[in-house]
Amino acid sequence: MRLAGLAARGVGRSETGRVREVNEDRILLVEDVDRGASLFAVADGLGGHARGDLASTMVVEALRKELPALLAGGSPARDALVDALRRANAAIYAHAQAEGLTGMATTCTAFLADGRAGIVAHVGDSRAYLLRAQDVRQLTADHSLVSELARRGSLTPAEVETHAQRHILTRALGAAPDVEIDVIDEPLRAGDLVVLVTDGLHTAVPSPEIHSVIRSSPDPEEACSVLLGLANARGGFDNASVVIIRLAPWWMGRAAARLLAPVGLAAILAAGVAAYRLDHAYFLGVRGDMVAVMWGTPARVLGLPLSGVIKVTEVPVARIAPADRMRLMHGIPAGSTEEAESVLRTLLSHQP
Repeated sequence: MRLAGLAARGVGRSETGRVREVNEDRILLVEDVDRGASLFAVADGLGGHARGDLASTMVVEALRKELPALLAGGSPARDALVDALRRANAAIYAHAQAEGLTGMATTCTAFLADGRAGIVAHVGDSRAYLLRAQDVRQLTADHSLVSELARRGSLTPAEVETHAQRHILTRALGAAPDVEIDVIDEPLRAGDLVVLVTDGLHTAVPSPEIHSVIRSSPDPEEACSVLLGLANARGGFDNASVVIIRLAPWWMGRAAARLLAPVGLAAILAAGVAAYRLDHAYFLGVRGDMVAVMWGTPARVLGLPLSGVIKVTEVPVARIAPADRMRLMHGIPAGSTEEAESVLRTLLSHQP
């Protein structure tokens, strides 16, 4: 995933649920400010008494330790991330064999962003979703028996959701000496969200509802709480974890901070930057001769744009009444993409 000019920032939570005594899920949230890099992951340990909790801990800690090597540039980030997961697989398998822990294994879905590229690496039935404007798309394929049958046409999607064997995995870290790892490459842009979840979350909360909760929540941490609350309210039969990653303009990172440092805080405040929660701000603006839903703020500092396009609408600026057009050119603030589109409908209603 090319991330030119973008930085990834994430939040996450994990809960045991109402039935299990031990939380075998683990999440990883690592941001290297100096390097402008981020590494996120969810892992769902398998095996119960065979120490699934240890397996999931081993993979997230292995990834945490591997971050400097992943960014060293000796090999492509894609290959380095896959190699890190393969080493974690070998370590988990060796530990299980040495300790007689038959069945010790874990899923892992990881997202690496280093300011130049972003990669999803995946094994198991945890998931990565891409949320863009009003759309949600699953990036990963579940490595489960019923999902494999569905891909072959033997089961319908509806049958997959209720099948008694839907939790039987065909791939997991630590289950065998070697493992095949899926790598997903997807173009991303400012305003996109990448969401990582374990099966305890996506089994209880379907993807359209995940999208709705995240888009309607002003704060990603609040969205995490709501999603886990829904999983618990619907039985809490499994551990559940979620990580929400927002793709933001790179000027929010260290390089922009160095450029802006000579200006001083007073100048930045005067420019109005501090008045915005930039990573949660939206406005209705103009892209070319079309109305657009924008991310950030229309303000500029030292010529730096502090905004990005989320969606170019099909409405020409010429359709907006002259009395509203100047407001549009300067940017009309909104609390969400949905509110920005509501503002547009209101503007269109002002036409004579």
